[in-house]
Amino acid sequence: MNEVKASMQDNKEWNIIRNDIKNVFDEKDISNRAKEFSDKIANTLTVAKNSLKTTYDKKIKSAKFSREINADTKIYINSKRSESLIRAFVGFPIMIVFAIPILVLTLTILPFSLIGWLIPIIALLPFFGVGFFLAIPAMLKLKITDKAENYYRIMNGKTYMNIEDLAMLSNETPYTVVNNLRKMIDKRIFPEGHLDINSRCFMLSNDIYREYMALEDQRRSQQMLEDKSKTGEDIKEDNIISEGRLYILSIKELHLGITNEPMSSKLTRLENVLTSIFDRVEKEPKETGKLYKLMKYYLPTTLKLIKTYVDFDNVISPDGDILNTKKEIELTIDSINEACTEFQNRLYKDSVMDADTDAALLKVMLAKEGLISGGINENNAR
Repeated sequence: MNEVKASMQDNKEWNIIRNDIKNVFDEKDISNRAKEFSDKIANTLTVAKNSLKTTYDKKIKSAKFSREINADTKIYINSKRSESLIRAFVGFPIMIVFAIPILVLTLTILPFSLIGWLIPIIALLPFFGVGFFLAIPAMLKLKITDKAENYYRIMNGKTYMNIEDLAMLSNETPYTVVNNLRKMIDKRIFPEGHLDINSRCFMLSNDIYREYMALEDQRRSQQMLEDKSKTGEDIKEDNIISEGRLYILSIKELHLGITNEPMSSKLTRLENVLTSIFDRVEKEPKETGKLYKLMKYYLPTTLKLIKTYVDFDNVISPDGDILNTKKEIELTIDSINEACTEFQNRLYKDSVMDADTDAALLKVMLAKEGLISGGINENNAR
């Protein structure tokens, strides 16, 4: 009963938050509602994370990942397990067969005659070596392959994951995970595997890696523009546009780890609307002042929402509370999309009104000069 009441209270809080979003770009409101919205989101997310932390940790520690790997795995994992097994099954018997006489000779002949021991040992060691070099590397390959398959099961169908999350879910340190992944990539166990330059995230496919690198290139370009703008005179406008585009790139980077629908489509829409807004303001710098609340409250808060969604999306076998929080975040992103779309429409409506006014003035001027019919001349004729 208490859980039901808590759930209803949580839903009420989220509904209040979504209602506040409608006032996101109310120009009569001087940031008060925007700040309230940001504070409510922060408080709600803190409560959600605290209440779910115990459950989250338990699920990580007790998680037993299925040994089954679906057919899609073959695209990303090249285990060659059968080859390694054959090498191990052939190598170990050879090692044992030749290790026994080597041991016997060492115990019985070596104490009395070094030469008598050395002659048969020289003949036996190459055969033992063959078995050793067949079996031991094969066993090491099988061990790293098991680890690779475990990482893939943890990723649960995703092709992008932060190293810290992967380390937490596998009960290893980030350093260990990075070292293991480098070995797996070098041995072509992950044929399309990539680590980013700072070893902060792991990507399973070339397509995702290209998307990530494109985002990083855009981020560097935006950062260079922002740094450059700081040395110029028009600091405020340039910085707002550059900072806004960096927020969009951060959203896109988080989006790489979210493939499930409908959240992926919602984020795509958000990215497109935000890009359109900043493109418009870049062309119409006089609209820059309208971005204040978007930059100070809504974009940072939206980023927090998406990060929290990614954290909860990594939980193995999520319970009802986690699923409910994810659903509420999805609905909140919907509301943010609607608010941003309305703001985008307002930007264009203002331009349309300005264009209509300019066209009307031009028409009056042309009519006054008698260059077109209508307007003043037509009225005088009447």
